[in-house]
Amino acid sequence: MLEPQPPPLEEQPTQTYSPTTSSDEGVETAVEQRSSRDDEPRSILEIYTPKILTSMETVADEEAENVPDTMLQIFLQSLFPFFIGGCGSIGAGLLLTYANKELSLIKEIPEFLVLMPPLQGLRGNLDMTFSSRMSTLAHKGAFAEEGILMRVRRNAAVSEALSIVVCLVANLISLFIVHITPDLRDSQSNEFANSTTVSNDTDTRDLSNIESSMFLTASSILSVALNCAICTTFLFTIVYYAWKHDYNPDNIVAPLGASISDMLTIGSMLFFCYLLRPYAGFSSALPNIIISISICSIPVWIMLGWKDEMAVTTAKQQCLTLVFASIVSCLAGLIQSEGAMTYPNYPAYQTLISGLAGNRGAVLASRISSYLEIHQESELGWKQRAIPFIYYRSDCSEAQTARLLLFTALPFQMFFVGISTALSFVYEPVELDWKFFLGYALVVLVQVS
Repeated sequence: MLEPQPPPLEEQPTQTYSPTTSSDEGVETAVEQRSSRDDEPRSILEIYTPKILTSMETVADEEAENVPDTMLQIFLQSLFPFFIGGCGSIGAGLLLTYANKELSLIKEIPEFLVLMPPLQGLRGNLDMTFSSRMSTLAHKGAFAEEGILMRVRRNAAVSEALSIVVCLVANLISLFIVHITPDLRDSQSNEFANSTTVSNDTDTRDLSNIESSMFLTASSILSVALNCAICTTFLFTIVYYAWKHDYNPDNIVAPLGASISDMLTIGSMLFFCYLLRPYAGFSSALPNIIISISICSIPVWIMLGWKDEMAVTTAKQQCLTLVFASIVSCLAGLIQSEGAMTYPNYPAYQTLISGLAGNRGAVLASRISSYLEIHQESELGWKQRAIPFIYYRSDCSEAQTARLLLFTALPFQMFFVGISTALSFVYEPVELDWKFFLGYALVVLVQVS
């Protein structure tokens, strides 16, 4: 019996490699197979899952970068800067009180006390806006880019130009105020004439109103120019340090900038006044030369910062507001001059009221501006901001920061008032009145809120 034979196997095509065969055929085959797989229908999950995962990763990264500070972080980060700022305000107030009581320059030229508040406010406003711009650049990651130093120089140049312009305006306003209030100059002149203290600079002739104004203008221009160079360098260094160590510069830079600014403004103003006073006693040529050079330098500073769009926009938006602030500050200077004649210890507390409250307002304003620049929208609407009760009860980070600054304002103020009073006792006993401290506390609460 014959066994059945298996069916014959089909012959498989054999592939033979030829050295003349190109590898392009294999590539074309792989491409055709991949395209055939792409043409096959896929499920919705296969199509959209990679995109969903990528979007979730992006959102997670953005949320990690924009996590708001907790109240504890804001308090701890701003505690030491507020303390340093308060010490700077105390030093500035004691220096101004000493000048008002002991220096014959203040009695000889009463415009000095009228001019000091606008100069302090000018430097404070420019320093706070500069530090806010630097903080915004740090939040946007510009500090990691090339050319950041050039941007800082251009912003500093714009600040220098604004300093000179507003300084000239403030001097004109103070001259006008003294001109329409002759009692201020007469009272100070009589006090100076009746004084038994003879200083080294009494051998110079008395200055007329115009000469004293030119003398003060030249001194103030030199003062704000020096302050701008020092403060912009200092503020950029602080912001850069905070950015490198993952701190929020909005919580740190404003109080530190204000502390050094007040001391520099008063100290440098007194220094340049005593430096130029002997020359102004026999000739007004030197003050005129300084003023002329400063006016001619304004276009140069503007040209240096013209290439930075952010700096130019800031200068355009800020110029009129700074002029208006100078007008208000000059009126405050008039009140300070009247108060200093009636209450000789008043200047010691004036810098505390304006300095410490200004620091808290600057911290909140800097945080708001950084949030608006990054998110392009506000956390609260106009109606919520218009009603303080609704504003302070909101749950957003801005309202929480405002509550923290408000509740800690009075303890900080009274602490530094106590230090200032104790230091004043060392120099000269002062009269203590509970009505003064009660009124001071009410003024602080109203001003900060």
